[in-house]
Amino acid sequence: MMKLWLVIFSVISPFSVQPAATSAAHDLPWTVLEEKTPEVNLAVDRSEPVEAFRTLNDISLEDNMHQMLYHKGQPIDIKEDPYLGCPEFAFQDVKVGLCEDTGEIQYIHIDASQERFKLNQQWIDMDLRSIQEELGDPYVIAEDGEVYLRGDQALKVYLKSGTDQIEGIDLFDATLS
Repeated sequence: MMKLWLVIFSVISPFSVQPAATSAAHDLPWTVLEEKTPEVNLAVDRSEPVEAFRTLNDISLEDNMHQMLYHKGQPIDIKEDPYLGCPEFAFQDVKVGLCEDTGEIQYIHIDASQERFKLNQQWIDMDLRSIQEELGDPYVIAEDGEVYLRGDQALKVYLKSGTDQIEGIDLFDATLS
């Protein structure tokens, strides 16, 4: 499955898009009265409402244990994530999966019980319409939610099956999933 995603990503890579060639008539003097630069929007130039996922509720995927504890204080609870085999640190507004042996944060999770969440120091209401207004169109619409990609990071909005009701939000490194 991972190989299939790698093939899909390489085919739809923004680097595979080539700019449109300018018309040959553009160089002829009788066709140009007032030169206007044509507007060309390449996939790599597309301005996203949010250009990168730096933090989710003040935690970054690049943070280490010390930085996480500095931002959030002592966790309310620590449980082992059954899928990763790493501890999940529960704070009041966020859960963080951090593998202590590597020191890397694997994911940052927000429950739907939160009324809003903070993405890159900007508050967003916990409803699908507000999220879509801030993030634009999802990269992928899956059975269980919508996925937004920015570079190597993915933000997934989990939805209750057949509805727009949010169950949670995860930020993770898309290259590791």
